[in-house]
Amino acid sequence: MDDRLSIHVKIADRDYTFKSLPEEETFLRDAVKMIRDRIDVHRSRGVRDTQDILALVALDCLVASLKTEDQARRVQKRIYDKVSQIDQIAASPSA
Repeated sequence: MDDRLSIHVKIADRDYTFKSLPEEETFLRDAVKMIRDRIDVHRSRGVRDTQDILALVALDCLVASLKTEDQARRVQKRIYDKVSQIDQIAASPSA
């Protein structure tokens, strides 16, 4: 049986229907809210064309995603380096 929910949302004056697992509904609705908020930001800056606004929102999202991925890589590297240091200390003969 398909447990997916039918979720109706409006983005940039258009209605969309998505099929979503119940545990993903909150993420979907949060994403829609974030998109609407970014649309409002660009409209407040004077951008009027919907296609331009949506392109800018897509760019905003990808830049944020790339920043997050970069931060995650940096944190992983720091963790790896610290674990390596601990391993070296634990493996040293004086330990």
